[in-house]
Amino acid sequence: MTLEDFINFERKWEGGLSRHTSDSASKTPCPTPYKGKTGWHTNAGITYSVWRKKFGKLNDQRFFDMSNADWFAVFDSLYYSKVRAASFNSLSIGFMVTTIAWGSGARQAGLTLQRAINKKGGAVSVDGVIGAKTIAAANAIPPKELFDELVKQRSDFFHRIAKGKNAVFLKGWLSRLNAFVKKFKPT
Repeated sequence: MTLEDFINFERKWEGGLSRHTSDSASKTPCPTPYKGKTGWHTNAGITYSVWRKKFGKLNDQRFFDMSNADWFAVFDSLYYSKVRAASFNSLSIGFMVTTIAWGSGARQAGLTLQRAINKKGGAVSVDGVIGAKTIAAANAIPPKELFDELVKQRSDFFHRIAKGKNAVFLKGWLSRLNAFVKKFKPT
């Protein structure tokens, strides 16, 4: 398993270009038409608004043709580096914490990680900040054990928030989580 495998996994699950008007990102669409249509606002989970902050407004065609390197440049600054994914001894743990951040934010990823560490016998503050103590505690737990607990914590989180209008998303969230486990579970 490699970082490229992780990038391809996340991009596949996010899909390609979107111009769905029900998405809040539709408020800031790319002004340049693509294939004769306007209103494109998201590509592989990266909104045009975020893209423009990273690459400027003169790179619209590049937004449409987004490479893995460009996609990761955005993803890295907002998620991968924020959760210090490269600091984990196990790529699987780094990827899991990052995918939680991608779906729920870096603070939620930190909280989930810290709860999982404590469930596996560690003793870290549950404050959402992934600092040196959290990294050291995570690296002291066998990766398969910590990964399994992270998956359980994530599944429990999905079940907790799948209420009301979010109930329709539970099946998809769990499907993506199961696909992630199948691809990235440490041996």
